[in-house]
Amino acid sequence: MMDALNSVRETSDPDPGDRGWTVRRVLSLFSLVMVCEAVALGYSMISLGLPSIIRHFRTDQGGWLLTAYLLAGAVGAALLGKLADLYGKRRILMLTLVVSGVGASVCAVAPTFEIMVVGRVLQGVIVACLPLAYSLVRDVFPRRLAPFAVSVSATGVGGLAVVTPLLVGWLLLAHGFRGMFWFDVLWTFGFCLAIRATTPESPLRRRSRVDVVGAVLLGGGVAALLLVVSMGGRWGWTSASVLLFGAGGVVLLVAYAFQAGRVREPIVNLRLFRSKPLVLATVVAAVAAVSVITSSIMPLLATTPREVGGTYGLGMTTLEYALIDTPRGLAVVAAGMAVGVLVSRFGGTRLVVVTGMAMWALGAMLLAFRNDTFVDLVVAAVVIGIGYGLTFAAVPNLVIAATPPGDQGSTAGAVQVCQTGFGAVLPVVVFAILATHTVPGPGGGVVYLETGFRYGLFLAAGIAVVGIVLSLTVLSTRVARPGAEQVVAAVGS
Repeated sequence: MMDALNSVRETSDPDPGDRGWTVRRVLSLFSLVMVCEAVALGYSMISLGLPSIIRHFRTDQGGWLLTAYLLAGAVGAALLGKLADLYGKRRILMLTLVVSGVGASVCAVAPTFEIMVVGRVLQGVIVACLPLAYSLVRDVFPRRLAPFAVSVSATGVGGLAVVTPLLVGWLLLAHGFRGMFWFDVLWTFGFCLAIRATTPESPLRRRSRVDVVGAVLLGGGVAALLLVVSMGGRWGWTSASVLLFGAGGVVLLVAYAFQAGRVREPIVNLRLFRSKPLVLATVVAAVAAVSVITSSIMPLLATTPREVGGTYGLGMTTLEYALIDTPRGLAVVAAGMAVGVLVSRFGGTRLVVVTGMAMWALGAMLLAFRNDTFVDLVVAAVVIGIGYGLTFAAVPNLVIAATPPGDQGSTAGAVQVCQTGFGAVLPVVVFAILATHTVPGPGGGVVYLETGFRYGLFLAAGIAVVGIVLSLTVLSTRVARPGAEQVVAAVGS
C-alpha cells in the first residue's frame, strides 16, 4: 500500500509549473512545524506545571494528566490516520487541532481534577498531528522541496525544548497553571487558522478500514487496568471495584488480541512483532518512554521547598527550574543529532542502543541518590537527556533496518503506538508508588517522601537495565547497516 501511495506521489507533482519556495509555502511549513511543536508543548507543560496542579487540587493522582494525554494520543493517532486517508489529511489535521484546543480550554477552566483529566483526553489527540503533518507535507509540496520540508517538519519537533521551560515557567509565575492552558488554546487555534489559510488539501485518498472496535477494546482495557493500579491501595486490593475493573480490563485486552487477528487493519498489528529486530525496536522505544518518570519526578524534587520536603527540595520557582530543564533539552537535541553520525560510522545501532539505555540507568540512579543540590540535578538531567536522545533517535533506524521499505510506514506506526501506550502506563504506576509514601502537607495537600521518588527512579533504571539485557541476549541480532540515505537523526522534547 505504501508503495502504491509513493508511486502516485511520484507521478503527481502538486504544482509542476512552480517548484520553488513562495511566501505561502514558507508560512505553510512554519505553521505545520509549530503544530508539531504543540505536541511537545502539551506534554512538557504538564511535567513542569505538575507540582502546582497537584497542590491546587490536593491530589496524589497527578500521573493521570500525563497518562490521559498519551493514551488518547496513542489510540487517536491510529484512528485519525485512517480517517485522513479517507477524507483528507488537512481536514482531519484541522479537526484534530480543534478537538485539542477544546480540551485545553476544558483544562483551563476545570473546577475539579477529574474534569481536568477529561480535558487532557481531548487535548491528547493532538499527538495525531505528528504523522499527519509529515504526510501532508509530502503530498502537497513539490517533489524538489518535499524532502527538505519533511526533514524540517520531523527535526523541528523538540526544537523548542530549549525555550519551553522558560516559557512555561513564566506562564506559571505570571498566570498560574491555567495560564499555560490558555496559551495552548491560542497556539492551537491560531495555527489551525494558519494552516487553513496557507496549506492546500492533499489530493491523495485511499480506502482504509477504521478499527473503532479495536480502539475501544484496547483503550478501555488499558484504562481499566491503570485504574486498578492507581486506586488499588485506596479501594483495597481485594475490593469488589478492583476485582471488577481488573477482570474487565483483562477481558477487553484478550478480546482485542482476538479482534486484531481477524481484521485487516487493526490499531496495532500483533503479527508484525514476530520479527526479533522489530521487537528490539519496540523495547528500545519503551525505554525511551521512561522519560515520563523522570520528567514527573525532577520538577517535584526541584520546586518543593526543603522545609516541606524534609530530606529533599531546592524550593526553586518554575522559572528557575528552566536552568535545569534547558540543559536537559540541549542534551536531548545534541544526542539525537549525533545518532546519524554514530550509526553511519560504527555500523548498526547496537552501540547507540546500549549506550543510550546505560545512560538512562545511570541518570535515574544519580537522581535517586544525588538530588540535594542544583549541580546534582543538572548533572542528572544532562545524563538523562543524553540517554533519551540516543534511545529515541535509535528507534527509526531500528525500524528501517528491520522492515522492507514498503512496510515501514505501518511498522513505524505500530511501534509508535506501543511507545506512546507504554509511556501512558508509567505515570500511573509511578504515582501509585508515590501515593504510598506521603505525609500530610500544608493546606490539606500531600507531600511525597523521598523514598517514594527513589522507588520510582529504581523502576526507571530497572526498565533500562532490562532493555540492555534483552538487547544483548534473547534479542541479540545482527542489525543491517543502513545506507547513508537511510540513517535517521531524530530529536525529541
